[in-house]
Amino acid sequence: MQTITPMREKKTKLSAMQLCDFCAQTAAMLHSGCSLEDICAAFAQDGADETARAAGEIAGYLDEGRTFAESAGLTGVFPDYALGVLGTAELSGRLDESLERLSGYYRRQEEMQQKMRSSLTYPAALLGMMCVVLGVLVFWVLPMFRGVYDSLTGSLNASAYSYVSAAGVIGIVGLVVSALLALSLLVLTCILGTECGREALRGPLEKLPLTREALYKLALSRLTDTLSTLLASGTDPQEAMETALTQCGHDGLREKLAGSGERLAMGEGFAGVLGGVLPALYARMLRVGEASGSLTDALEQLSERLGKEAGDSITKLIDSVEPALMGFLTVTVGLTLLSVMLPLLGILGAV
Repeated sequence: MQTITPMREKKTKLSAMQLCDFCAQTAAMLHSGCSLEDICAAFAQDGADETARAAGEIAGYLDEGRTFAESAGLTGVFPDYALGVLGTAELSGRLDESLERLSGYYRRQEEMQQKMRSSLTYPAALLGMMCVVLGVLVFWVLPMFRGVYDSLTGSLNASAYSYVSAAGVIGIVGLVVSALLALSLLVLTCILGTECGREALRGPLEKLPLTREALYKLALSRLTDTLSTLLASGTDPQEAMETALTQCGHDGLREKLAGSGERLAMGEGFAGVLGGVLPALYARMLRVGEASGSLTDALEQLSERLGKEAGDSITKLIDSVEPALMGFLTVTVGLTLLSVMLPLLGILGAV
């Protein structure tokens, strides 16, 4: 796969959604017969965002006689993976098809990232509501009851006051725990929003029992999606596998597929190489696709199914966390109110 060297000046890379829109619209306009120069010029006139500025630069480089992939690399805002696919696609004459594949690839990546972020922000919002409820109890309701009990000191024994003190302790502990958990989830959401953060957390999350299965399926989805895009652009199978293993971001999967590039170079098919890491049903689908000459389509279908399964695993994990959070809130609030009400019951019983 041809590699395009970007400019030395460091720029912010285009987001997955921006790349998806750019590739999809460029492919559609190529199908309609527009030239790349006209397409990029139209993008540049359409707005002043990062995509429009990059398109304007590409149009200038194209006028100088450079290739589309080389021009995109010189902007410094396209990821290396996209540049490699575009470079190979131009050499093989499959630029429009590869742009469509890249659009679908980045769309699926964006959807999965959004799902993971929403999976973390929902529990954080729930914990925030818990903090509000506990804060009202600790800083407004409890002081009111303490004032009432202080005015009735003669009718309360020492054990009754201990209940009120226990209510304050329980409420403060619950408030602190809820606040720390909510803050941790918000920080984790911010970390996962960056490429460096995802890379730093990837290793620990791969080993946790709760997230291990979802991340493995997500890595398989990325692997098959990358293979489908690269093979459609005309990339050599061995090089496509090596690049896909780099993109999948899963150490365990890389270990299982170590040496797979050499096996492909020796003539073994993708169905044989990937059969050991795919579920039996999906391995059979891949064999059928390879035998029928529709390997790239089969890989794309596998990617979509595996991505959906990974998303469902994350949803199940969140669904299992929600009852635990609600139980924690119920127990904390219940114990706090019970500790407050017990002295009142004692007073009413003594009257």
